[in-house]
Amino acid sequence: MPHSPLTPIRFIIAILLVAAVSGTALADGGKELFDKHCTSCHSIGGGDGGGPDLKGVGGRRSAEWLVKIITDPGKLTAEKDPAQAELVKKFGFEMPNVGVNRGDAEKIVAFLGGGAAAPAAAPAGAPAAAGGKEAAAPAAGEAPQPAEIVVTKELLATGRDLFTGKQRFAKGGAPCVSCHRFDYPGVYGGALAADLTNLYGKMGETGVRGVLKSLSFPVMKKIYAERPLTDEESAALTALFKDAAARKHAASDPYPAAGLGFFALCLIAVLLFKRRTK
Repeated sequence: MPHSPLTPIRFIIAILLVAAVSGTALADGGKELFDKHCTSCHSIGGGDGGGPDLKGVGGRRSAEWLVKIITDPGKLTAEKDPAQAELVKKFGFEMPNVGVNRGDAEKIVAFLGGGAAAPAAAPAGAPAAAGGKEAAAPAAGEAPQPAEIVVTKELLATGRDLFTGKQRFAKGGAPCVSCHRFDYPGVYGGALAADLTNLYGKMGETGVRGVLKSLSFPVMKKIYAERPLTDEESAALTALFKDAAARKHAASDPYPAAGLGFFALCLIAVLLFKRRTK
């Protein structure tokens, strides 16, 4: 029995089927890579953290732009890309290069929705969460947000001891104080890496917890690759950073000082008035 010739229509259908299967495989692998490399700063539908919420980003930014910011964010900064500049301005720092290769970046982009056909006109781009119509995010990528950490004396004491090295991390990681400055009572940090005093103020609780969970910044990744923090250690450090942000806010609040000054002026006025009436 002679074989049916491969007509153009059948050929096109075959290509579409292969593309669909390949896209599904890329997205499946992309979720695992996203959880490993991206959740330290980003969520999908959970709001901004250390970086922007990526819900719908595939509909706002081209696939090529997304791959570039994942694999080489510094290049976008050097090129003075307006979307990258907007992100740096909003979050206070450039997204770090976490060592993702192009193949893995393409899988992450497929998981995020594949990228728009052309760059969006809005300057706040991906992974920005501002403006534009959002596409539906993969349901599998949306994880329930953990309960907000309540700062207690016990958590603060544990967090301070872990930060300074007085209490060792369970898996032997180096104490934070070895490299980081942290302006907090009883803590004297190093100067080799970023100042963490306002980490919570910049990233919020979701961002801080994500960073502590993955520690995916290049230098930290090497140090803590086999020594991840436990959930209890992350919670204690997050509480410490949260309290530091609250202290900084209280110190910069002008109202308590203004109130005391007003009270002092009123007291002086009353005393002067009493002297005149005697």
